[in-house]
Amino acid sequence: MLGKRPDRELSRQFGRSVQAIVTKRSLLGISRFITDGSPRPWTRKEDVLLGTNLDNEIARCLKRTAVSLTKRRRALRIPHFWDRPWTAKEDRLLGTSTDRQLAHELGRSTRQVRERRRKLGILPWIYTGKHWTTQEERMLGSECDYAIAKRLGRSLTAVRAKREVLGIPPFVVRYRKWTEQEVSLIGKKPDAEVARLLGRSLEAVHLQRRLRKIKGVDDFLAARPWSKQEEKLLGKMTDEQVGRLIGREPSAVRTRRQRKGLTPFLFLRWPWTKAEETFLGSDSDAAIGRRLGRDKATVGDRRRQLGIPPKLRAWTRDETKLIGTMPDRELAKYLGRTLFSVQNRRLKSGISPAANPKYRPWQKNELRLLGTMPDADVAQQVGRACEAVRDKRNQLKLPCKHARRV
Repeated sequence: MLGKRPDRELSRQFGRSVQAIVTKRSLLGISRFITDGSPRPWTRKEDVLLGTNLDNEIARCLKRTAVSLTKRRRALRIPHFWDRPWTAKEDRLLGTSTDRQLAHELGRSTRQVRERRRKLGILPWIYTGKHWTTQEERMLGSECDYAIAKRLGRSLTAVRAKREVLGIPPFVVRYRKWTEQEVSLIGKKPDAEVARLLGRSLEAVHLQRRLRKIKGVDDFLAARPWSKQEEKLLGKMTDEQVGRLIGREPSAVRTRRQRKGLTPFLFLRWPWTKAEETFLGSDSDAAIGRRLGRDKATVGDRRRQLGIPPKLRAWTRDETKLIGTMPDRELAKYLGRTLFSVQNRRLKSGISPAANPKYRPWQKNELRLLGTMPDADVAQQVGRACEAVRDKRNQLKLPCKHARRV
C-alpha cells in the first residue's frame, strides 16, 4: 500500500504515525503518492542543476516555474548564477577582450570581470587599430554592437565609434503591437516563459503586465508587507540585527526605517558633550580620539569648529638628528608623528631626504628602450611600473613613436 495512497491516509488506516510510514517508504525506495494539483517534489538531480544557469533557463529544462525554482534555490542557499565561482576556462578568457565585452559573453557584470582580472594580475586588453573593410562596414547596424564586436574581434568602443562616424543608426528592435491572444497569456505563466513563447523581451512582458494591472505568479516574489510588530523593532537595534531577526535584508530594513523617519540605533557620530569638549587641545587628536572612543578626524573637525589650536609636540635634539637618516615615512612611524610633521621639520631644517632603498637606478639598456615601444610593454620588460616609465620618458623628452590607439 505504500506510495499508492497519501501517507496521512495510510497512517490513519494502519494506526501508525506519519513519520513511521515516511521512514519505511524511504527505506524501501518508494516515492510518495502525489495527487493531481499538488507540487512535485524536488529530486537530487534537480537540486544539482540549481545555480548552474539562469533560473529561467533551468526552469524551462525542468518544466517548472521560474518562481518555484528561485524559491528552491534560496531555500538551499545556493548563490545566483551571476555569483557563481570562476572556472579555469573563464579565467583564460580574461585579458583577451575588453572587460565589457567579456562580461556580456560570460553573463557577469563588468565589475566582476575587472576585479577578477586584477586579482589574477592580468593586464587589460588594449585594442590595436585595424583597417576596416567594406564588408565589415556593411555589417554595422545589422545587429547589436556587442554581437558585431564579438564576430569581428574588435572592441565595443571601436564598433560604436565607427558606426557613429559613418552615420549608421544603432540596431533597434522594432515595436510590435500586443494582440488580444498575447495579452490573455500574461499572468497565467511566469513572465520569463511568456516572453519566450511570444518572442518578446522579459522587460516588455513585465511592463505590459504592470500597465494592465494583471496579477500573476511572479507576484509571489514581491516583497512581503511589513507588520506592526516588525516596524516596532526599527531603530531599537541595528539594521543588521533587525534583518536577521525578521528575515529581511539590511537594505530593506534601512529603507523602511528612513521612510518612517526613525533614527538609527547607533550614530556614526554621536553628539559632543561639554565634558568631551574640555579634552580638545590638551593632547594630540589621535590620543584624545583613543581616550574618547572617537575617530581622529572627528576630533580634529570638532576642535577646528570651536577654534581650539592643536597641541604640537616639540621636537627634541635627538629626534632632529634622526631626520635624513631614514625615509620620512619610516621615521614618522618610528617617532609616532605624522608624515607631514616630519617632512615639514626636514624642509625647515634644510636637510635633504634619505635615499629610498626601494629605488633602482635606470640602466643604459633600459634607457635605450624608452620611446621605441609603448610604455606598458617597456614596463613589462624592465620590471617597472608603467607610470615610472612614462615619467622617465617625459623627463628625457622622448616621444612615444608607437603609441597604442584606443
